[in-house]
Amino acid sequence: MVLGVIALLIAGYVYFAYFSGGSPPATLSSTDANAALSQNLLVTLQNLHTIKLDDSIFSDPAFQSLTDFGVTIPPENIGKRNPFLSLGASSAASASTTSLTLPHITH
Repeated sequence: MVLGVIALLIAGYVYFAYFSGGSPPATLSSTDANAALSQNLLVTLQNLHTIKLDDSIFSDPAFQSLTDFGVTIPPENIGKRNPFLSLGASSAASASTTSLTLPHITH
């Protein structure tokens, strides 16, 4: 039942999308789209040049009275040299496993 309704909806969409008598939507060529985008970018950049920032807030006594309540994070030890090594294994065991030699194969 549900599959029939879904198939009917898909068929209706396909019919109206491809077989209706309407004209196809106008598409922009890539040069038109690039020109419009470039013009929009230039207008935005021009608007940015007109922005004036007021820096008098930094000399305001209320701003000067602000204090930093930030927390200093102390340095901590770096993790294991080999992250795949189990927690109880020593670093000497990891050094011996990292220097593997491949056997020489002759044909």
